Amino acid sequence: MTAVLERPADTSETVVKRDRRSWYVLAPLLLVAGLVNGWNLHGWPGRINDDEGTYVDQAWAMLDHGSLAHYTYWYDHPFLGWAIIAGYAGLTDGFARAPSGVMVGREVMLIAVLVSCALLFLLARRLGFNRAWSAVAVALFALSPLAVFFHRMVFLDNLATMFTIAALAAAASPRRSVGAALYSAVWFAGAVLCKETAVILLPALVWLLVQHTDRRTRAWNLGLFGVTFAGLVASYPVFALLKNELVPGDGHVSLSWALWWQLFGRSGSGSLLDPSSGTYALAHSWVDLDPYLLLAGVLLVLPAFFVKPLRPVALALLIQVAMMCRGGYLPFAYVIAMLPFAALLVAGVLSRLRLAFVAVPAALALLVVVPAWSTTMYAQSKTDGSANSRAATKWVIDHVPKDRVVVTDDYIWLDLKLAGFTKPVWLWKVDTDPEVMEKVLPAGAASIDYVVMAGQADSTLASLPTLRQGLADSRVVERFGEIEIRQVTG
Repeated sequence: MTAVLERPADTSETVVKRDRRSWYVLAPLLLVAGLVNGWNLHGWPGRINDDEGTYVDQAWAMLDHGSLAHYTYWYDHPFLGWAIIAGYAGLTDGFARAPSGVMVGREVMLIAVLVSCALLFLLARRLGFNRAWSAVAVALFALSPLAVFFHRMVFLDNLATMFTIAALAAAASPRRSVGAALYSAVWFAGAVLCKETAVILLPALVWLLVQHTDRRTRAWNLGLFGVTFAGLVASYPVFALLKNELVPGDGHVSLSWALWWQLFGRSGSGSLLDPSSGTYALAHSWVDLDPYLLLAGVLLVLPAFFVKPLRPVALALLIQVAMMCRGGYLPFAYVIAMLPFAALLVAGVLSRLRLAFVAVPAALALLVVVPAWSTTMYAQSKTDGSANSRAATKWVIDHVPKDRVVVTDDYIWLDLKLAGFTKPVWLWKVDTDPEVMEKVLPAGAASIDYVVMAGQADSTLASLPTLRQGLADSRVVERFGEIEIRQVTG
């Protein structure tokens, strides 16, 4: 008969010393991550994706008039994400303090990435990484140019990823307790209620939970996880049901229609396997920003399946890559949720190699990756990509009467509202929102006074005939880079 020596229980003094050593490693990492991700936060990236403005505008609507959106809320996404932004803005007087509306949202993203870094360090430690390799995982996640680009922008995916990492860290708790399963369910429900696409990572989370539960209590832990997670997520359709907006009907939006549109109604981006597809082009743009982290993570998925603690992490990244191959719609910010898993796989697989094998990728990183990332970071710190948008906003505030109808993007929309404009119109609501057409644009294009936006593709304008007519009947009165300010004269 063999005997197994149990590890003596940690005393409180031992735990404190161990935690203190971890903080000595983590604190400098968080400082560097904060500087890299926070420096020039308002200027870079530029205002390249209108979703940023939309989420911040919806947060403002929550505070200003208790609505879930600045226009009709149509269940495009659950609203926890912009509720968090609204809470931060309310606590810090953000919309009165910040230089622009979108900056409030970017401040929240900076907080989210720092919390995510701390949680990723905790997760790596619970997966068996030592402090050095845990720090490597955090550094990859926080400092990759691809990560910095997306972490700064106001995307619900950043908040969902923060909650997902928290759920994974709870599931990997060494306590193997019912409480760990409960907290994991709560955090993952938070992820799904920020961005519904996080649900695809459920199999990886459950696998990790199975690995970190005692066989005698596994059924109870998994059952509690399932009931808690399902109950919290079900609050969203229950909310729609109470508002009589669960199923389609005359004169109102519905959750079921929004889900159908998200899954089947919108145009697909094509498959990653098709070089002519939008998905392939988007993935290529990610690699252009950083050709190292994401590709290395994907290449290490197969080897990671031979390392037991890394199997759920490898599954998470594999699921996300597989979803890119199915031919559906691929969101611009989809890559955000892939980054922590790529970072964990790179650090985790390298940590299992002998020193002689680690020396080669370490030398490669010092000679190639670090200089490339440093050059990119320096360029980012000096680029003011939002200058033209801010200048156009200031010109409108200084020269246009506040009761005029100004059609613009969602970046500028909120800044005009905060400046006292009564009739700014988000360009995507022209022709698509019956209430806007009835109350603000009753005469169609003739009701528009100004249009402030960058050039739009003909295919876009074809779906917005009133806006297209307004542009045809307008003249340019000022131009800031790619943004034109047009006065409608027709």
